[in-house]
Amino acid sequence: MSQLRTVQVLGGGAGSSAHVTSLATGLVARGVQVTVCAPADGEHARTFPATGARFTPVPRRGDPASVVALRAACADADVVHAHGLHAAVRAGLA
Repeated sequence: MSQLRTVQVLGGGAGSSAHVTSLATGLVARGVQVTVCAPADGEHARTFPATGARFTPVPRRGDPASVVALRAACADADVVHAHGLHAAVRAGLA
């Protein structure tokens, strides 16, 4: 059986970042392949890889390129979990 692949999509809020850090840590510990898609800032680029998750930077929510980046990141995912309204809209469009 192949490894479950999840993509966690963040809208950028501090609360969702802390939640997804905890979630990614638990999922990776259980053998799940986790990719976190979030705005590219220094904190995200350091925090999520430290959990064992892959970090994929995506442009801020107002940038149409964010949909293209999310589409590529989600292409092979088994589960896409969007955290927040803006993240859900972008993930849905992707």
